[in-house]
Amino acid sequence: MLKFISKLQWLFWIGFIGVFLDNPYLTLFFLFGLCGFASVFSPARNDISNLIFLGQNLWMLAGILIAHIRHGFHLPDKNSYKPQVHYSLPFNGKWFVVNGGIDRESSHSWLLPSQRYAYDFFMKNSEDTTFVGEREKLENYFCYAKDVLAPADGVVISVVSHFPNTPIVAEGEADCAASDVRGNHIIIRHSKHEYSMIAHLLPNSPCVQKGDRVSRGQVIAKCGNSGNTSEPHIHFQIQYGKSFEISAGLPILFTRIVVDGKKMPEGFITKGHYVENDSLI
Repeated sequence: MLKFISKLQWLFWIGFIGVFLDNPYLTLFFLFGLCGFASVFSPARNDISNLIFLGQNLWMLAGILIAHIRHGFHLPDKNSYKPQVHYSLPFNGKWFVVNGGIDRESSHSWLLPSQRYAYDFFMKNSEDTTFVGEREKLENYFCYAKDVLAPADGVVISVVSHFPNTPIVAEGEADCAASDVRGNHIIIRHSKHEYSMIAHLLPNSPCVQKGDRVSRGQVIAKCGNSGNTSEPHIHFQIQYGKSFEISAGLPILFTRIVVDGKKMPEGFITKGHYVENDSLI
């Protein structure tokens, strides 16, 4: 089975046809390149975990088509979708938006519908670094073990907390120790269709359970380095449904935040800026 999946990587080359024909759907074949890793098991995971990890990635690949079909090949965007909830940032203090935005150029992962409007946040100091001391030590990162907050009122529908932290390897690279790319994570239902997903949490740090009602600004976990991550940070997204793999991502309308020192009563954010909550009331 693994040999078959590994051979699927050759479908990657069809993506180049999409580039020449300017066909965005054919370019999705580039994602079959992920299948080339089917025969390369991470030493950080056992064989069963590697198979689960591979299965999730293949399901995410299928989710590209599923999400497009569900939305009639017109995925939600800031012009076509009316947010049902306005969100706060899922942390205290000033953090840096390292990935994410509301257009193709700034997007976290434009070709993956579920993560199209996702954000990655970490903390930096005045010297533009995210840690002090030895890079390999998680506790040296400024955002490590910082509180993670509920971005709005809602009901917890999923909590995963048992995955270990992913060890720091070469800069910008990740050797995921979990069988789930999200690592430890929490999913909250905020309205009929809007669900938040916060990932890469510290092992055993979630302090809420499935079924709990949470309030905006409530501490729900701590920032860690679990899952597919190269250094401690918070991955935050809003999705149209509870499934991470096949739900379309939604543009996040933030409320009462501060961007680069300027108050923003309401609006969208993009990578390359410092952000913090103005008020959680």
